[in-house]
Amino acid sequence: MLLKNYFQMLLTSSLWGSSFLLMKLALEELDPFQISFYRILIGMVFINLIRIKKVKISLRDHFYTALVGFLWMSLPFYLFAESEQTITSSLAGLVNGSTPIFISLFGVLFFRQKISNIKKVYLFTGFIGIYVLTFGFQTANLELSRGFALALLASVSYGFAANFVQPLIRTYGALGTLRIALRYAAFFSFILFSINSELLLPTINGSLPSMLLLGVGGSGVAFLSFYKLIDDVGAIFGSITVYIIPIFSVLFGYIFLQEMTSLSQISGISVIILSAYLFTKTTD
Repeated sequence: MLLKNYFQMLLTSSLWGSSFLLMKLALEELDPFQISFYRILIGMVFINLIRIKKVKISLRDHFYTALVGFLWMSLPFYLFAESEQTITSSLAGLVNGSTPIFISLFGVLFFRQKISNIKKVYLFTGFIGIYVLTFGFQTANLELSRGFALALLASVSYGFAANFVQPLIRTYGALGTLRIALRYAAFFSFILFSINSELLLPTINGSLPSMLLLGVGGSGVAFLSFYKLIDDVGAIFGSITVYIIPIFSVLFGYIFLQEMTSLSQISGISVIILSAYLFTKTTD
C-alpha cells in the first residue's frame, strides 16, 4: 500500500469512530430517526456537489445500489442512534467491530465464497469474541439489552450490504456508487422519518455541529475515502479500516464523555478483530 492509502485508512476509521460520540451528543436534542435522516441528507448534498462524469447504472444495479443505501446507511444509522439511548457510544463502537465477521459469514452463506477449514476456525473464534463482548465471562442469558441488540443488528446489516459494494465500485467507481447509494438512503430515511418522527431542525447551540460532522464527515468523506481505498487496494486490506474503528470510538468516548470500557468488552473485541484479520489475511 502507498502512504496515501494509510492516510485514507486512518481518516476513515477516525471519522467513523467519532460518529458514535457525535450520535450520542446529537441525542440530547434529536431523536434517532431525525439523526439518521439529517446525517444522510447532509452527506448526500455534500457528495452530490462534487462534479463527476454522469454514470449510467443498469436497472439491476440500481436495485443493488438501493439495497446498499438501505442496509449500509438508512437502517444501521437509525439502529445505532436508537441503541445509544441505552448504551454508551464506546460500546456501540465496539459492537460495530463485529462487522467484518458478519461480512465473512454472509460471503460464505449467501455469496458462494469458498473457504478453507482454517478460515472456518477463524469464523468460529470470531463468534466466540462476539459472545464474550455480549455476555462477558459468564453463562449466556436471554436478558440481552435492547440497545446492545440493536447495535448488533446494525452490524449484521453492514455485513450483508458490504458484499454488494465492491462489484458496484469496480463497475461505477467509488464516487459514482456513493452518490446513487446516498440518494436511495436519503429517500428511505425520509420515509422512516416522516412516519415515525416530526420536523425538528438541529440548532447551532445544540446538535447542528454534531450533525454537520456526521453528515459531511461520517456519511460523506468517510464513505468516499473507504470506497476509494477498496478501489485502490481491494476489500481485504481495505477492511483493516473497520478493525481500527472501535479504538477511536473507545478513545473519543473516554475523552469527551468519560465512558468506561470493561475488560470483557476489550477482550471480546480483541478476539473479534484478530479473527477477522486472520480470516482476511489467510489464503485458501
